[in-house]
Amino acid sequence: MTGFLDAMQGIAQRPRLNVYVDETGDRGLGPRASPFFAMTALMVPEEDDWTVRVTAGGLRALIHQNNPHMAKPLHWVDNFKAKHPERRSRAALTLAQMPSAKVVYVIAPKVSAQQWSGLRDSTRFYNYTTRLLLERVAHAAKGWPEGPRNAVVRLGTVKGLDHGDTEAYLTWIKQGRVETYGVPWDHIKWPPTWHGTDWDGIQLADIHAGLLNAALSGPVSDDQCAENLLLCKHQLYRKRERLLGCGVKVLGDSTFVTSRCWWPKWQVA
Repeated sequence: MTGFLDAMQGIAQRPRLNVYVDETGDRGLGPRASPFFAMTALMVPEEDDWTVRVTAGGLRALIHQNNPHMAKPLHWVDNFKAKHPERRSRAALTLAQMPSAKVVYVIAPKVSAQQWSGLRDSTRFYNYTTRLLLERVAHAAKGWPEGPRNAVVRLGTVKGLDHGDTEAYLTWIKQGRVETYGVPWDHIKWPPTWHGTDWDGIQLADIHAGLLNAALSGPVSDDQCAENLLLCKHQLYRKRERLLGCGVKVLGDSTFVTSRCWWPKWQVA
């Protein structure tokens, strides 16, 4: 009993890692759906969370300028349209300057998702993608450069989705009902929670997701579509220098990403 209490106390004393999650693309699998769905986790040590507020506030000031709605949350689809390339590049440069931030992406090509009947339901598709993301967050928290941390995960709310169902599924996974091959779930403060876009960190995760979307939406042979994404490549979570499967997880056929001309550049920190 004493050993258990000591272990629990050790877990409680770990420093925190604030994690903000958002997604890009839709969860549909029909002919009019987006070709991929992706989730992004922005991870920042709690003591450096001030960089989240400063970065988000600075970008809002840049976008809204002297507009009375300067406090209005940032949204990639609203504020960083392709007709404003300077906004995209400035956002990427600003995000890249967050010194201790790390990023994880889970990318789900719809062609791959359609091969599994269980993922043809949009809720299950979201739940499974979230699971893959949190598995990598847990590994990142355990192996954080300055020592193990407890990840406090906040996800952006998704319209029309029952997040209670997602939480129940993730708890079922965490309890060991399915083999997850050594995922250190005890490095995530349970349960994860869902929040609106008024959270600065979720706004920044949305921008990271937008940079990824712009890169993946371009032609396979076009590296210009990824120029802003590449500005933040040093922030990708890597495990023993390995990126694929760690900071970048692709559901199914990884060539959806690795066949792109900019992939070799993205691999190098």
